[in-house]
Amino acid sequence: MSVRNGIVMTACMVFLGAATTHVLYQSHGLAVGIQIMATLAIAITGEHYVSGQGYYHYTPTNGIFIGRVPVWIPFMWLVIVQSAYLIVSSFGMSGMTSALSAGIIGLLCDMIFIEPVLCRVGRLWEWKSVPNGYFSFVPATLNRMIAPFGNYFVWFLFPFLMGTLLELSHVIAI
Repeated sequence: MSVRNGIVMTACMVFLGAATTHVLYQSHGLAVGIQIMATLAIAITGEHYVSGQGYYHYTPTNGIFIGRVPVWIPFMWLVIVQSAYLIVSSFGMSGMTSALSAGIIGLLCDMIFIEPVLCRVGRLWEWKSVPNGYFSFVPATLNRMIAPFGNYFVWFLFPFLMGTLLELSHVIAI
């Protein structure tokens, strides 16, 4: 069952990533290729490193893994990053407003869907407290979410940075 889940999730995320890439390519050209490579490289490296620190681990339900990371996870990052940017662009936003808004949408996707549904209900990964972790300065009384504060920070930061990359591509004409 878990290998099938991994294949299905990977196929879905690759298909959705190809769709969002195609749409973004129409307006941003080759800069989208740079964004894809950066997104996948950072997602694979970051996921492997952070999960290796013990903050969370992926369950066998995810099926196919590269190291400690399910194959579909970096593609999910790509889909969320690009979809967030496409949503704000569809409302005519541009510049830093679009990058900030993409960050907010990425954060909301994680808070409303990814963590509650895929983590809590689907049990595709499990979080655990790490003493002296990256965001251990955040008091436990303020951390009432499913995942630690740092997770939500990254879900804002990553779409913001990748949106900024696309916005800069207009300025420097990549």
